[in-house]
Amino acid sequence: MNKSIFTQVDAAIICLVLFGLMLLMVSFGNRVRQRLWKAKDADIKGGVSSFLGALFGLWAFMLAFTFGQSGTRFENVRAAIVDESNFLRTAILRADFFPDSVREVYRSELKQYLEERIAYYDYAGNKTKFKENREAITKTATLLWATTVEQSRKPNLASFTGPMAASLTSLFDIGIKREALLSYGVPVPIIFILITLALTISFIGGFTAPAIKNTDWMLIAVFALVAVAIVYVIIDLARPMEGLIRPDSGQQAIINLRKLF
Repeated sequence: MNKSIFTQVDAAIICLVLFGLMLLMVSFGNRVRQRLWKAKDADIKGGVSSFLGALFGLWAFMLAFTFGQSGTRFENVRAAIVDESNFLRTAILRADFFPDSVREVYRSELKQYLEERIAYYDYAGNKTKFKENREAITKTATLLWATTVEQSRKPNLASFTGPMAASLTSLFDIGIKREALLSYGVPVPIIFILITLALTISFIGGFTAPAIKNTDWMLIAVFALVAVAIVYVIIDLARPMEGLIRPDSGQQAIINLRKLF
């Protein structure tokens, strides 16, 4: 799993720091300009408007690439959760084909697996509990598979254990896929490029402005806020289990399986 600072630090903190740095770079760029061009009439074409145009360009760049990538990842996670609920439902229903003694064993283990998968979603933001939950899921999955192997040795149950084994295999596979989707957010190089580009544009915007008035600072602050807001949404979408925007509709499909018990 990627251990970069961009994947460990809260998105709000990253964007708050970026917002402050953008304003500082505007001020720094303007100070550099004042040192190089002391004459008041030495204007560089564009002024603050060039800053706004460049910032709109940055906005479009993020929307076209990173935002789309984050949105796709978010939808893939939600789809994976829905698929997992479908596979789990199939396994629960197939347990009814077994004799009562075996059926109760399956239902007990599947119920435990269900509760652990629900907790998996709830514990995503707690590293300790999340790790414990993953270990518990592995143990329960091993028990389910061991039960299926044991029942497959009984000739009269062979026709039932085959479909159950297929359901469990699909269930475990989608669980691995879901975890893989959650392991990585927006690739670190892309975040680094976006931040570098934002700071570079901020510097150029300050450098091209002969003098920045209070009203100009208000405009700059507003557009910088818009830019970091987009960066925040991009990062948040790429962390679907931890951020403010979460695939709750997909998780609800798994929670609804409690009704089968």
